[in-house]
Amino acid sequence: MRILFVNAFHYLRGGVERTYFDETRWLGAAGHEVAHLAIEDPRNLPSRTARFFAPPVDYGEGAPLGRQLSHLPHVLWSAPAAAAMRRLLDAFRPDVAHVHAPSRYLTPSVLRPLEAARVPMVMTLHDFKRWCTNRVFFARGAPCERCRGGAHWHAAEVGCVQGSHLKGAIAAAEAYLHDLLDAYRAVDLWIAPSRFVLEKAVEHGMAPERLRLLRHGVEAAAPPPPEPAAREELRDPLAPPARAPLAVPPQRYVFFSGRLSHEKGVRLLPQIAAAIGETPLLVAGEGPLFGEMERAAASQCNIRLLGHLTGDDLVAMRAHAAVVVVPSLFYETYCYAVAEAQLDGRVVVASRIGAIPELVEHEVTGLLAPPGDAEAFGAAVQRALEDPAAASWAEEGRCRVREDADPGRHVGELLRFYGEVRSA
Repeated sequence: MRILFVNAFHYLRGGVERTYFDETRWLGAAGHEVAHLAIEDPRNLPSRTARFFAPPVDYGEGAPLGRQLSHLPHVLWSAPAAAAMRRLLDAFRPDVAHVHAPSRYLTPSVLRPLEAARVPMVMTLHDFKRWCTNRVFFARGAPCERCRGGAHWHAAEVGCVQGSHLKGAIAAAEAYLHDLLDAYRAVDLWIAPSRFVLEKAVEHGMAPERLRLLRHGVEAAAPPPPEPAAREELRDPLAPPARAPLAVPPQRYVFFSGRLSHEKGVRLLPQIAAAIGETPLLVAGEGPLFGEMERAAASQCNIRLLGHLTGDDLVAMRAHAAVVVVPSLFYETYCYAVAEAQLDGRVVVASRIGAIPELVEHEVTGLLAPPGDAEAFGAAVQRALEDPAAASWAEEGRCRVREDADPGRHVGELLRFYGEVRSA
């Protein structure tokens, strides 16, 4: 089967791209031909259709306002992205298109050429962009659904897009335009990565018959490096010193990894650290709250900042953690941070919010705490460190994720959905 994947970014930026690249690899291994459309970017990974990618744009938090304003017409409806899609379709005629997150970098304009070419389409609900201008139903420090029913003007009032009232107003205009154009009308089937997302989509007016539940696949990581002592015994004395000796501290520790931002519950970490005494809390990631966490680490000796970790370093840190903490404040649509930790057999303490309770069943596959309640989180993490039952929670979580997130099962369901839209 010839499959076209559509996503704003073609480098590993977050959970959306994790799904996008995993599915690309798994489908390719199953004998299917996968092409891509994204925006041009020097960080992009290789793709056989990279020459057709849309021109680069930058709407990130750090991009100069003047540059963002110069791209304003394209943020509403990108003619260059639509033209890129037409060029791609001239060279590669897919049997089906799988849309991930076009975002405001490509915009739904890329769906029109697919519609004109009568290419069947499925789209994964990685976020709530169809109903929420900032995509995550989160504003002013809490879950937010003020724009329910198409009242997008709240985005300008609240300033929920990158903390800017102006950007909120632009996002509201974008949302009104997309509603007017019925921008997503050509999507035949929507994939929800959790029951929470499926039910939220129905709640916001999506027809249930157009939705299918399919949790993300998660591939087991390679076995982690050995503990530091064992690694030292095996090391060639003539070899250079280990690159990152702090990767696996000798004592047990609690681990957090993710974007250092408010919605991830990062501001709870100092209070969690205080509740666990001398047990280290290791924090991996970067983001707008990094400076705030640096100040916390300067005054609390058991908080250690590791910066951005990838690859073997991240795998090793997670795989040797005594407890993995996920204190999210917003509606997680799936939560790779939980699923990966469970697949590693780690004890997870996480927020009772969004899709997380579908992975963490309290006192069965981990512990849940109320989002934003630092005292409850601290107590739960301390319990996870001490309770003899924690080992059984970790094992049950590992067994469930290994079954539910099996890549082979995931690909089989994807192909079933592709067949469904092709035969409609």
